[in-house]
Amino acid sequence: MNVIIQNDVASATCQTHGAELISYRTAEGKEYMWQKDAAYWAKCAPTLFPYVGPVSSPVTIRGAACGVPRHGFVKDVEFEIEEKGSDYVVLKTAADADTRAMYPYAFSFTVTFRLRGAVLDVIYGVSNAGKEEMPFLIGGHPGFFCPMEEGAQFTDYVIHFEGGEREDVPLSYPLFDNDAIFFEDLKQRSITLVHKDTKKGLRFAFPDYPSVAFWTPIGKEAPFLCIEPWCAGTLEQVPDTEMTAKKYVQYLSAGASCAYRFSFAPC
Repeated sequence: MNVIIQNDVASATCQTHGAELISYRTAEGKEYMWQKDAAYWAKCAPTLFPYVGPVSSPVTIRGAACGVPRHGFVKDVEFEIEEKGSDYVVLKTAADADTRAMYPYAFSFTVTFRLRGAVLDVIYGVSNAGKEEMPFLIGGHPGFFCPMEEGAQFTDYVIHFEGGEREDVPLSYPLFDNDAIFFEDLKQRSITLVHKDTKKGLRFAFPDYPSVAFWTPIGKEAPFLCIEPWCAGTLEQVPDTEMTAKKYVQYLSAGASCAYRFSFAPC
């Protein structure tokens, strides 16, 4: 089922299946979210939990083999609507027999979409409903049209790091020939993806995530870029599927909860 939230300046649409964001439009009708196309990538913005990354061998947790798939499993489950207002919605899922076969922990997981003017907040809420410490990885994977303006090219855009912590990254398809590019240790956890001349584009903030990756499919010259805030491993750790060995692995004690937010808006 699709769920729409809106205010005077923007609207967003998500699916209850996977709590996936599938649209963000301005009041003028301009769409920013990549629209699913299997020729390039058949997703828009999957939610990554309790694992982030490919699975070249079985995922293990403290040495015990689990059946967690690539990028986790919440992207494939049906959420229920816990709460809904005109400009926000809270979707929820929880552990069951199927998830315990892949990930042996009692958890609840919420995804909140909330509009604040033109800004869309995406908040992942994780709760440990069990009696033992719970490790997990978590991240977002939203894809945005790039180019965003008629007549522009992918290579007209740059990733700009606020505060000047990194040099601007001009986009080119060969940049992604080895898959995603990854950044960590940023003091200012926000970037802009903008046209190098017009400076129009998107501002993306990820205050609760220690790292961010950027991805577009290898060799497809796809007209989109994914911005991926992660609490997960680094790119060098991708072959290692032991969850607790990953840099930035998260832990929740019994009965504890935490939240992870990223936000974006046109600029």
